[in-house]
Amino acid sequence: MYVNKLMIGFCFIAVTLNAQAAKVEGTFTAIKSCPIYQSFTKGHNPGDIHTVPGRIYEIVEENKPDGPWALVLVPEIGDSRRWVAKECGVTKISSHPEDNSVTQSCNTPNTYDSNVLALSWQAGFCEHFKYSGIKPECDDLNTGHISVTNLTIHGLWPNKSGCEPDKYGKCSNVPLELNEDTIIKIAPWMPNWFYSTDFGNHEWSKHGTCQKLNDDDYFILMQRLAEKFDSSRIGEYMRDNMGKYVSVDEMESFLATEMGKDVTRKIELRCTGSEKQYLNEFWINLPSEIDESGTLADLVHGAKDKERFGGNCAEKIYIEIPGPK
Repeated sequence: MYVNKLMIGFCFIAVTLNAQAAKVEGTFTAIKSCPIYQSFTKGHNPGDIHTVPGRIYEIVEENKPDGPWALVLVPEIGDSRRWVAKECGVTKISSHPEDNSVTQSCNTPNTYDSNVLALSWQAGFCEHFKYSGIKPECDDLNTGHISVTNLTIHGLWPNKSGCEPDKYGKCSNVPLELNEDTIIKIAPWMPNWFYSTDFGNHEWSKHGTCQKLNDDDYFILMQRLAEKFDSSRIGEYMRDNMGKYVSVDEMESFLATEMGKDVTRKIELRCTGSEKQYLNEFWINLPSEIDESGTLADLVHGAKDKERFGGNCAEKIYIEIPGPK
């Protein structure tokens, strides 16, 4: 009987502790090196893992509402969910998904808390999607009438915690009315503008209407960001390896060495093809407030880390070369 009572007591304690845990969305910026635990109550820290000062971790849970411990994601280790003491850094909670009293609006302008910059490798994008006869820039690229060897703009997408991925958008009916000078500047970086306004209208309607800039400033910002990344080691790597298969791990290691892990942790590759072996895009996490004045590390500072640099890509990927095959 005593054993049964003891077991019931343990179960009650376990249920009580689980009930106290609160799911949240937010970030934890480490300001010092601290142990991160599988179990902070037992002090269990396999691998003796510590936080890296300056690194930003995604928070998925608190030990209790506004409690002193945060459950963060550490993607590079096997047991990626670890507890860290909040006193070791700066905690920013953006939402409490389980709080039904909080209404999450996914089409209210200028309420975003982060951005994703999507840059395309035009040869991979055009060659391995079924765009023949649909996108004139792809037809001309594949036949050799034009050549594009710079990274191009897919879009700059404001995001909002609490909204499903790619569901924050279409925040107003403000029409797109770009100045001619703007179109001239962005067309080399968004080649559809040489032929049509369709893609630009789509990006503005779905994403641009949710941020605070007017349409000209929004598209010029995208152009400057695309140019900044294209002139970096990312753009150089793509041009140096056109027509080659490369290892995703080796690519990540090379770019991390050249640009710093603070940058590569914010980047995710996207690939197409039946085996996901053709590289077509980079998705880059950026903070809500974009500061272009410094380095790429400064630009991405404050953004969440991506779960995996390789994204949906295979271990080895092919970098397409533009022109007829």
